[in-house]
Amino acid sequence: MNQTTKPRRTQAERSAATKAKILDAAQSLITKRGLAHTSTQDIAEEANVSRGAMLHHFPSRNVLIRAAYADVLQREVTLVRDFARTLPPGRVKLKELTYYIWERYQSGVFHVSMDYISEARVNTEELNYVSVESQKFNDALNDVWHIELAAFGCDPELRQAMMNEFMCLVRGMAFQSQWRKEPEYFHKMLRDWLSRAQDILVPDFTAR
Repeated sequence: MNQTTKPRRTQAERSAATKAKILDAAQSLITKRGLAHTSTQDIAEEANVSRGAMLHHFPSRNVLIRAAYADVLQREVTLVRDFARTLPPGRVKLKELTYYIWERYQSGVFHVSMDYISEARVNTEELNYVSVESQKFNDALNDVWHIELAAFGCDPELRQAMMNEFMCLVRGMAFQSQWRKEPEYFHKMLRDWLSRAQDILVPDFTAR
């Protein structure tokens, strides 16, 4: 009787898997506890790897924290891009994208970003790094926004201005939601913005 033997992973594959486990653990703990209350030892234990294995991939806390921040933003970009591909044509596209981005901002990405910014704000080099990675995230969201809404025929500069306004609104709501647990309060602001945005961005669009 033939038996199928699972092929052994290469060293590169094992190394990549270990690195991914460490980044997953770091992001999970930072989201739950906050950056200030997450140590490298905590991360190693959460990932179930030795401290030596972690140091092999990330020789310092600073290197690990930077990598985790870049990775969490990239994951969010991937989620938004994948979601956008499922959107149907027509005015509903703007509504669905609006609410999905707000949903993602409530999932922890904003809170993690605030932790990184708070820790980096007194260190010029770290703040520059956070700024660069955050800009990559913003640029990616802008790409999705422009691609998905271009069919409505609105002016690109106006479209960008509305996106900037929306992102400022979402960030402000995410910050305030830390102590104000009133979902309807935030949903009303989203509805008000969406109503105005639809009139401005898609006033004459008819799905074919």
